[in-house]
Amino acid sequence: MDKLERLNEDDKFRTDYNVELVRRKEINSARLDGYDDGYDAGAKAEKISIAKNTGLSIEELEELKKEA
Repeated sequence: MDKLERLNEDDKFRTDYNVELVRRKEINSARLDGYDDGYDAGAKAEKISIAKNTGLSIEELEELKKEA
């Protein structure tokens, strides 16, 4: 506990620690954004695949799109 208190009083350590926290948050945000983008792309590809396999005409698909 004493060591933690001494480290907390060290300005350079505190600055380095805060920079590291910010860096980790940025990395986590980037990972989440990438996950969301990948999920959206996968969902779109799945919808296209399903639409192709239904045998519906373009007009029928457009009508479904309007209803959604």
